[in-house]
Amino acid sequence: MKHRWPASVHCQIEAVFQSIRAFGQSKEENPEDIRSSGSWNVYRRGSHLFANFLTAKGVSNILESAPVAEAMAFYLREKLNDYVSKKRSRQTFETILSALGKLSYAINNYIRLHDLNNYYPTPLDVEDLRRHYYLLSRKLLPMSSRAYDSRAFPDPIRLIENIDDPVHQLQALIQFEGGFRCEGVGAPRGRFKNPLTADSLLGIAPDLLTGLPVGHIAAKEKGGKVTCHYISVVTYLRLESYIRTHGKLESNYASYVAAINDAAKKTGQYVSGRGSHALKTNFAEERYHECVRYGLSHEEAAQRTSSELAHFRIGETITYTRGRK
Repeated sequence: MKHRWPASVHCQIEAVFQSIRAFGQSKEENPEDIRSSGSWNVYRRGSHLFANFLTAKGVSNILESAPVAEAMAFYLREKLNDYVSKKRSRQTFETILSALGKLSYAINNYIRLHDLNNYYPTPLDVEDLRRHYYLLSRKLLPMSSRAYDSRAFPDPIRLIENIDDPVHQLQALIQFEGGFRCEGVGAPRGRFKNPLTADSLLGIAPDLLTGLPVGHIAAKEKGGKVTCHYISVVTYLRLESYIRTHGKLESNYASYVAAINDAAKKTGQYVSGRGSHALKTNFAEERYHECVRYGLSHEEAAQRTSSELAHFRIGETITYTRGRK
């Protein structure tokens, strides 16, 4: 059967993205495919903006790697210059890099799935290009439009030690060590309940990166997705003991955030807008650098950290880890 390939570049974008759509599937099955509708829309939107550029440059077939790679280099240069002139943040520039990386993967995956390697033998490889512009963006663009360089707390351990309420302190410790969102440690927004219970305790097993023993916890987080996180054995045993005594770990979201802000003020780390999510950022930064110390490349470290943060977009993780060198 002859392969049917659309003439429009925008339709071609849609075709290749269909090859990596994996809604409802686990990350283990297809780690690079897209499982979230939010990520799906972000990546496609970014790719369609690039499609406009491709069309203007006369590129008519995105499966041909050489003209696409050349156009992408020009596109990123123009985008970066525009961002510099308008003093825009690199957070949104990194979203562009992330979208183009996913587009590259989608193109190569489409060729593989449709057995088109004889027609397009050279894969589209833009990782060095993306890395080059990522490093340039670090030099030339502000980190974000926020009034602080990193959302992470400078000294999270000292902050956690200064949380008075033992429940809030334990939740903060778990969030910092495991990269949880608030709802993952039993402090969800709104009226619904989402405590950590005995069912959340998955036991102690080796960390797949370091080989050291860690406590494994399952939590229901964003969008109702159940994710697994690692925490230290000491904290795991503390949580286990608390659940054994009280049945569950939970608190009111507002009171939990207030406790973190109070401790931040006590320790001189308070900045408006930082909040409890800063502890998740602390985890991302530390885990990323731990991955690098264990020999992973930048992309591998970001991908592993992204998985452990339950992020759907690697660019989102890069945003988290950008605050520290």
